Amino acid sequence: MMIDAHQHYWRLDRGDYGWLTPSSGSVLFQDYMPDLLKDELHHNGFQGTIVVQAAPTMEETTFLLQLCDKEETLMGVVGWLDINASDFEQHYLRFRSHPRFVGIRPTFPDISDGEWGHHKQLIHNLSILAEDDCPVDLLVRPPGLAKMAKLLSYVPNLPAIVDHLGKPDLSGKSDQLWADGLRAIAKFERTSCKLSGLATEGEFGNRRSAQVIQPYIQHAIQVFGSSRLMFGSDWPICLQAGRFTEMRSMIEEALSHYLSTEEIDHVFGHNAVRIYGLQ
Repeated sequence: MMIDAHQHYWRLDRGDYGWLTPSSGSVLFQDYMPDLLKDELHHNGFQGTIVVQAAPTMEETTFLLQLCDKEETLMGVVGWLDINASDFEQHYLRFRSHPRFVGIRPTFPDISDGEWGHHKQLIHNLSILAEDDCPVDLLVRPPGLAKMAKLLSYVPNLPAIVDHLGKPDLSGKSDQLWADGLRAIAKFERTSCKLSGLATEGEFGNRRSAQVIQPYIQHAIQVFGSSRLMFGSDWPICLQAGRFTEMRSMIEEALSHYLSTEEIDHVFGHNAVRIYGLQ
């Protein structure tokens, strides 16, 4: 089974996508719904996707879950919840009752000193997720990886997933910060990582090749192992650099230098089924 573990759908008239403006570019500033992706999924042999939040609202999470009720290729929703809220558990349990709700991608506060222990409500809420084996996606850049590793020391059993390979600088200028941070997170056995968002990292529209991303993929394999990696197209964000098929080919080619065919198959589906607990 082939699963795209990271893509997005949105409808602009919902009004909670603050980052989506005309200046975002004509490619992104339009509606993206399942009918625009289905043909490419089937053409590439994918049975389904996991759709990830694109707005920091519970209303969008509800919208995505409603899409799941209508769209057979939608296998799971990674929604949004206020990870700092005192009523977090109430809303979490409400969403968790939906069979396609498979995780959250919250907005973490900017902790300059990395002292997460002062944020007791946040730690408590993450502990609820860890106890319930609910994955948490982490959208973080290299300077924040070490901070996230420190946060995980408070909830070591949390199934945390690093999105977009931790957004490395593909120019190679600050590899060490990224490499060390990713390794620190990977030390926690319940963590995993998505091979996604690499084509558009840096200047939008700047195409990436398998050769460029290969050293970063190699490091991810070294620290996480093949069983904790997942493919994500990051569609439609990826359209700034290439189509879905190109994203799939780029990651597959980079992986082929290090992994067997069976291991690559797991990165492209089986791992996502296991890590997100897809039904």
